[in-house]
Amino acid sequence: MQQLALTTAFVFCTGLARGIIVQVDYSYDAANGNFFGQVPAAKAAVDAAAADLSAAILPSLGAINTDTFTGTSGVTSATFNWSISFDNPSTGASVTLDNFTPVPADTITLHVGMRPLTSNTLGRGGPEGAGIQLGFSGLPTQFPAALDNAEAASNAVMPRGGGPVIGSINGQATFVTTTSSYSVQYGAIAGSLVFDNDTDNNGTADSLTQLASFWHYDPTTAVAAGKNDFYSVALHEMIHALGLGTSETWNDLQDATTWLGSNAKALNGGSGLNLVSTDGGHIAEGLMSPRLSDGITQEAAMDPSILTGTRKSLTQMDLAFLRDLGYVTVPEPSAIGLCAMALLGLGFFRRRRR
Repeated sequence: MQQLALTTAFVFCTGLARGIIVQVDYSYDAANGNFFGQVPAAKAAVDAAAADLSAAILPSLGAINTDTFTGTSGVTSATFNWSISFDNPSTGASVTLDNFTPVPADTITLHVGMRPLTSNTLGRGGPEGAGIQLGFSGLPTQFPAALDNAEAASNAVMPRGGGPVIGSINGQATFVTTTSSYSVQYGAIAGSLVFDNDTDNNGTADSLTQLASFWHYDPTTAVAAGKNDFYSVALHEMIHALGLGTSETWNDLQDATTWLGSNAKALNGGSGLNLVSTDGGHIAEGLMSPRLSDGITQEAAMDPSILTGTRKSLTQMDLAFLRDLGYVTVPEPSAIGLCAMALLGLGFFRRRRR
């Protein structure tokens, strides 16, 4: 799986029909120090970012009610048995779920935690990876058709019918003497989101007091000078977990710093030139776009960096990129009913984000 990170606003006033559900899972954090249980304001910032992103993306993702897909031909069957994996956000160890269904329609689960990150990286987020096991029975002569039918059954469900293709698994399977190829895809199902708790980069987690002097937690107040906004980092990394900069669809639409998607190009006067950052995983550094909350321009939430003492909210360009990735988003800022958050113009220091 691929992850990208944010290195060192707004709140939707829900007046819309239901969007998707970006579901936040704190269980890995609770088992490893329980930071979010001890700092409810940090949890509130993550929950606010999830709610705002949920409200911006309209229902478009199909349910996944089984992780096993079987195709038949005559007396022969072929089966794809899926698993998903993601990083434990509190330890970095890989977690594999052999049984991850049912996945409700329009729901993506993000697992959140704290752990030491290197350099000036504030956060890291990315979508799930996936694996398959194949099973066969019957006659080798019927095997290619059975495998094709299993592939079709899987591809009708696992990409979720909307949003980006996060990844695909391609290969060849051999049953007795017969070999056949397959290609199966999967969409946004889950992911992980981690925040830095080693702000002095000494290799150990900081105390809650140290973290409180580095992070601004409260999503309802202006960001204090010299602090890094937890809400902005959460929002940025969640969008990475939804596939921006981290999905197969992103890779298909990105050509170095040129973007091929029609929605973002339309907001850029019809040109995709220099819409992508030089690291290949973000919107271009410093690209300005109107905020959804009030139409005032700010740097896109998904550019690679943020100034200390500031908050970023979703912009029209962020949503245009999400539409290019296959999501259905709110149609216009006036329909959203957002609450604007002030930016504090003191003590700015740009922190990189990846």
